[in-house]
Amino acid sequence: MEITLLLVVTLVAAAMPYLSRTTKQIRVIAIIGSTCAFLLALFVGVPALFEEATVAGGGLWYMDALSGFFVLLIGFVQWTGMMASVSYMKHEEEEGIVDASKVKRYFTLFNLFVLAMLLSVVSNNTGIVWAALEGTTLVTTFLVGFYDRKESLEAAWKYLILCSTGITFGLLGILVMFYAASAVGADSVSAMSWSNLLWMGEMLPESIIKIAFVLILIGFGTKVGLAPMHAWLPDAHSSAPSPISGMLSGVLLNAALLPILRFKGIVDGAAAPGWSDQLMIAFGVMSLVVPAAFILIQRDYKRLLAYSSIEHMGLITFSSGLGAVGAVASVVHIAGHALSKSALFFGAGNILAAYRSTKFENVYGVVKVLPYTGALFLIALLGLLAVPPSPIFLSEYFIAAAAIQTHPYALAAIGVALAVIFAGFLMLLSPMLFSKKVSAQAEEGDGESWNFSHTGITLNLLVLVALGIFVWTRGGAEIVARIASLL
Repeated sequence: MEITLLLVVTLVAAAMPYLSRTTKQIRVIAIIGSTCAFLLALFVGVPALFEEATVAGGGLWYMDALSGFFVLLIGFVQWTGMMASVSYMKHEEEEGIVDASKVKRYFTLFNLFVLAMLLSVVSNNTGIVWAALEGTTLVTTFLVGFYDRKESLEAAWKYLILCSTGITFGLLGILVMFYAASAVGADSVSAMSWSNLLWMGEMLPESIIKIAFVLILIGFGTKVGLAPMHAWLPDAHSSAPSPISGMLSGVLLNAALLPILRFKGIVDGAAAPGWSDQLMIAFGVMSLVVPAAFILIQRDYKRLLAYSSIEHMGLITFSSGLGAVGAVASVVHIAGHALSKSALFFGAGNILAAYRSTKFENVYGVVKVLPYTGALFLIALLGLLAVPPSPIFLSEYFIAAAAIQTHPYALAAIGVALAVIFAGFLMLLSPMLFSKKVSAQAEEGDGESWNFSHTGITLNLLVLVALGIFVWTRGGAEIVARIASLL
């Protein structure tokens, strides 16, 4: 009942902009709807962290600690993302960049985006999971091309074609998995449900489900942005409105990774776990090396953050192939990346509003011109770069500990890639933040005023720091271990 109510509230929130008379009403109702969705996500997600897996809603919903974890992430980031969106769209409207019809479209699409992600992580049916993730592609295509500019329309088209083509492979993998389950006597409903597939894992024919997993990894891996299927991601994430970029990087990539992790557990039940682990490690390493080669030559701070998303999804994928310790690292890293990266994109929206450019050559002295945004952006950046108490520091420590004896060469390659990426971030972002020279494009004024976006970013960072401390406690370690045991 609670899950259904969460989805219904999000759907109603998506319809409300077209029932509102003014854009101010749209913004007020958007915040109310988003807050209700967050509170319901707490109500749904927190109990799931402590209970055994349950099938609810007549078999429609599957909730375990892993589902609860993702519901909480999506619920929280959409809440802070809505705060950033309210400020961002208000500024765009005041500048004459968007009109009332576009404001309505934005908030409707935002909530439909959230609805599709929530549906993908709570559904018990693998076909519905696929449809929900394809739904996120269709909805966010309109958000990537929101500004109707040549570059944004090109990015939207590229995003739609590559992700839809890729996720078709995922559908083929699901159908092959369905065939494998049917071959051992499962009926049509059981062969498509997580609860039954996880239970019958050891019974499934090994050769068939290996084929299914390869298709699933390639298909959903395209949506995750794993190399070499990542070509859509830098363009899409840099072209979308900044709050949407934060949602794309912070939670959509993780939602697309969840089916891979679920299917990996099924495959490990029927085949030697090392087989799927090697695939995850290979794609993880590639997804770290590729962005390292591109980050040093970036000229756009939103594209820089987008390439960083490929890197972090690579780290999560790599760690998920390292056994129990790696699974713990994956859970911690998913949360740390979601919170820090979304905060950075929300901050990038404020920078874009002030400087009217995403090019490094046009942006200097952010800390001086935008003291609130600059300080929050810096803290989020330190969190992303694994400076304690960021949870990413702990996850990367666990990754190193798990891989140092079993995969030393892969770890060495990752270490070099991370060093290059770290140096690239410092080289490119230090002048942008701290230069005494102030860009001519920056708005003149008496200084920056605190707005809703700053509140959203601050909440992200408070939770990020709290999580970095909480995972060291006994209770935090037990919850993380419980979630990781399902990977």
